[in-house]
Amino acid sequence: MSKSNLDEARKRAAKLREEIERHNRLYYVQAAPQITDQQFDALLKGLQDLEAAHPELVTSDSPTQRVGGEPIEGFDTVEHASPMMSIDNTYDEQDLRKWMARNEKNLAAEGGGLFGEAIGYVCMPKIDGVAISLRYEQGKLIRAVTRGDGRRGDDITANAKTIRAIPLSLESTQKHPVPDVIDIRGEVFMTFDTFNKINAEREAAGEALFANPRNFTAGTLKQLDPKVTARRSLRFYAHSRGIVEPDHAGSFSDYLEALKSWGVPVTAGTERFDDADKVWRYIADYDKQRRAWAYPVDGVVVTIDRFDQQRALGETSKAPRWRIAYKYAPDQATTKLMQVDWQVGKIGKLTPRATMEPVELAGTTVSHATLHNFGYITKLDIRLHDHVVVEKAGEIIPQVVEVKKDQRTGHEKKIHPPEKCPECGGPVEIIMDPDRVKKVEKDAENHEPIGDADETGRFCINPECPAQFREKLIWFAHRGQMDIDGLGEKLVDQLLAHNLVHHFADLYALKAEQLAGLERMGEKSAANVIEGIAASKQRGMARVLGSLGVRHIGSATARTLAMHFEDVDALMGAEEAALTQVPDVGPIVAASLHKYLHSAAGRATLHGLRDAGVDLTSREYQQRASTPDSPFKGKTIVLTGTLAHFKREDLKEKLEGLGAKVSGSVSKKTDFVIAGEEAGSKLDKAQALGVEVWDEAKLMATMKKL
Repeated sequence: MSKSNLDEARKRAAKLREEIERHNRLYYVQAAPQITDQQFDALLKGLQDLEAAHPELVTSDSPTQRVGGEPIEGFDTVEHASPMMSIDNTYDEQDLRKWMARNEKNLAAEGGGLFGEAIGYVCMPKIDGVAISLRYEQGKLIRAVTRGDGRRGDDITANAKTIRAIPLSLESTQKHPVPDVIDIRGEVFMTFDTFNKINAEREAAGEALFANPRNFTAGTLKQLDPKVTARRSLRFYAHSRGIVEPDHAGSFSDYLEALKSWGVPVTAGTERFDDADKVWRYIADYDKQRRAWAYPVDGVVVTIDRFDQQRALGETSKAPRWRIAYKYAPDQATTKLMQVDWQVGKIGKLTPRATMEPVELAGTTVSHATLHNFGYITKLDIRLHDHVVVEKAGEIIPQVVEVKKDQRTGHEKKIHPPEKCPECGGPVEIIMDPDRVKKVEKDAENHEPIGDADETGRFCINPECPAQFREKLIWFAHRGQMDIDGLGEKLVDQLLAHNLVHHFADLYALKAEQLAGLERMGEKSAANVIEGIAASKQRGMARVLGSLGVRHIGSATARTLAMHFEDVDALMGAEEAALTQVPDVGPIVAASLHKYLHSAAGRATLHGLRDAGVDLTSREYQQRASTPDSPFKGKTIVLTGTLAHFKREDLKEKLEGLGAKVSGSVSKKTDFVIAGEEAGSKLDKAQALGVEVWDEAKLMATMKKL
């Protein structure tokens, strides 16, 4: 491409980025969108196409970088530059007024003049979300960290960058220059519409529902795959600050105005008042309207406006004296529990669901509520026909929070958990609170024995359970698992709808003519799928084991096990204690696998696959036995860039078979990085940390010696 054409492409890219960020600010900061979502997506697609044609034009703060990068292995814990402190709460008007009067008295005691002046208060709706801190240096977002324990949190930068409301760079203005360094604190949250849509999809699929947007938001921010976070439409509002260098603002309201000018969205509905009566009127009025808002709000945060007055009041060891949260009382109602049903989710979790006499709660009629798990039922001593208190405190799914034991008649009946899966009759794994288990194991004399109240979940461990089978079959055929080309979600749905498949082994009995009659499946497509199914027979034990969806047994654990057992028979013959001797296989994983392998459902699944001709021997065991002196043994390796002679997944399997651990992220613990063409940030980090880097030629030369 000529220099003039490249310059023209660079100008077009810059103009598109500017236009996209302008519309982001209109939408998230000013709440005044000028184009539709479809028009916005068209602008973004235009930039993506341009950058795909000219990769050298991609910048770290380009809007296209929000889609999410490669999955990461875990989250680093980092220290906040200044603590993210808690906020004291109040639920009472008089307590709130006492707090205000105390502030005025303490500031007056500082002397007249500056501190003798009236106190201004900023009132801000308290969003029920997840607090994070965004660090910008020279106007660029460099890190996003969860609150954690207030002093240290998890680095979630990759996930935060996928949230469109979070600017990747700050736009300085003459009135409000962007500081060299600033930690912007705020709340990540999910709207009710998004939450309800996701829950409706899960309910239609027979999956367990999420209890509230806050929990789902927290889980989304801790996804190891940023692409998943990008799809979940999270939002962000700024509400406070940490380190600011240099600091130009004299008050909290000045700071909020600066944020808006930089393109950072500030919590909607924020207002400033000069007296206690107006503050209380705001809180009371907001209580009446908050249920109509698009996201969960559970109170109002009241902050003294001027920073010099804040500094004079100071903080306690836990919370600032100049800020308080007024929390609204949760919506509750009393009704009668009539029935408890146990629902089976896609991962096999058995969740108790209460059916109650209908009752009005927060403007809706409620007849169902979650009971969470059997441990929760035991702790509250919930019984059939009890009068119970149901609550909606930011909860979309109502929950039982109290039992009216004084209203018992003697006809109430204890609730018994299922010993077998209510869907398939398969074996159930019971999970106990791991913290309690550790305490009892460490000091049994001073702790109550483990009991029903410690139960945190029950899981059906039969991967062919009808309630789970659709998701497990999709997973089984996935590229990183049995890699059955052409067998995606739509075809799986058709196979199940036509009763062609009830077990994994049924796949291997399918004929091309059975598939050819299905929607969008001609003879050639059908033949290709059958060919892909046949090819999957040769994947070996590790792939099979990691594809079944057995609880706690993913691909990495399956490969580790395959290095120590020559085939499924050897694995099934191992005692539970022997399994724990395998590196990275702890007692929980060992117990889950042992129970599955010795259950009727587990044996039937594996025997069915063997009878269908699926190879259940271990290539990893054979490879390890033939290369005992592998230079990769015990090494932590990271792959990056495009490799000419290997598929990424195939190379990962080969290296793990040679005793290596293949990680998704570079750290000080990385032994070396294998870098192909167009290696990006992982290579940069490796070089910065002084980690050894191999090119593909060195890798191939080393492997030839084995």
